[in-house]
Amino acid sequence: MASRGTARLTRDFQWFWFSQTMSFTGDRLTGFAIPTIAILLLDASSAQVGLLTATGWLAFPVFGMFAGAVLARMRVRRVMIAGELVRFCAFAGVTAAVVLGEPSFPQLLVATALAGAAMVFVDIGAQSYLPSLVPADRLFPANSRLQSSDSLSKLAGPAVAGAVVDLVGPAASAACTAAPFLLSAAGRTRVRAVEPSPERHPEPAIARVRRGLGFVWRHDALRRIVSASALRGFGMGAVDAVLLLFAYRVLGMSSTAVGLLLAAGALGGLAGAMYAHRIARRLGVRRTLLLSGLEGAAWIAVPLCLAGAPVAVFAVIRICSAIWLPVWGVLSTSLRQVLTPPEWQSTVHATARTVPSTAIPLGALTGGVAAGLASDWLGTAVGLVAVLMAGGICASTGVLLLRAIGDGIDDGLPAATEPGPPPAATPTAPAAGA
Repeated sequence: MASRGTARLTRDFQWFWFSQTMSFTGDRLTGFAIPTIAILLLDASSAQVGLLTATGWLAFPVFGMFAGAVLARMRVRRVMIAGELVRFCAFAGVTAAVVLGEPSFPQLLVATALAGAAMVFVDIGAQSYLPSLVPADRLFPANSRLQSSDSLSKLAGPAVAGAVVDLVGPAASAACTAAPFLLSAAGRTRVRAVEPSPERHPEPAIARVRRGLGFVWRHDALRRIVSASALRGFGMGAVDAVLLLFAYRVLGMSSTAVGLLLAAGALGGLAGAMYAHRIARRLGVRRTLLLSGLEGAAWIAVPLCLAGAPVAVFAVIRICSAIWLPVWGVLSTSLRQVLTPPEWQSTVHATARTVPSTAIPLGALTGGVAAGLASDWLGTAVGLVAVLMAGGICASTGVLLLRAIGDGIDDGLPAATEPGPPPAATPTAPAAGA
């Protein structure tokens, strides 16, 4: 019986892993194709690009805390399936608008907003659902594999989207954004693991949200990690809002070249995801979290792109920055899952995701507006470089909040050990080969 249960659990995690990989891929395609359509097809301004980047994240401050309370009352797997179908329909609508006539900027905003609202429930639901698939001592390696899939999607997504834009035009690239979400929804239907039953007599949503905030606020390590994540999110939101503008309008790169360079950064992310557990074992969780501030600090070197060899410099910056994002994600997510009781998983993850995710659209809006003002004052090249540097510095300073976290935090992550080999691959779960 134990053997069959282990096999069933392994298959469930593989399907969950495959679904998350498809979801990550859809995010990457969308994150590249939609702003590219706005820039190349609709000639969007820097402020409009910043608004478009922020729109997808605005759902977290609007729905994030509410989503945690809702997920505590429902079957999480069903909510994730519904959320992926909503995202599929939203971007399929963009494709339909392209076929019937040129899409407008408001149409892009609406589709991005709907997909962002669905993403909230899928994202928080996935983090809450994982502890029902794997035991606590396997959360670290499980999260490492999920982060590896995320990094692989960053590697393939921009390259594929960039090639499609060059081959068939920016409008047709919208068709690539919808399919992965449909595959993700289909994969989640194959997961059969029994999750904790929803609460029969749940407390009011507002009360649960308040208690979730209180749990995170009273926990010193979680409070500092969430606050650091907010600063990181604000800074990197500004960087992401300006990055494509810098590549297209300052460096004069084609969409294929931009896609390949963004994908090159994912190589660093893949390495970070694969070796996060080894770095944490050698240096300790606290020191590794502090080092993750290099994600933002790498962008201080962006002025070198104007001095010569811009493609090579840009690629190095992307790789050096991307290494540390999955390391942060693996450690912070695993800590939350280990330190949170099962009945509070969704609420605590909602709190921990909503606060930083609120900072991301604020950073994107600030970066977009600042890029327009700085470009007027200093010129396009210098103005965009200044905003990229400022965003990176802001992101890197967040780790200073973690200096007071004691070394004892390493005792709270029992999964920080060498993981075993990944589960045997199923024919339809390519992420298992990661």
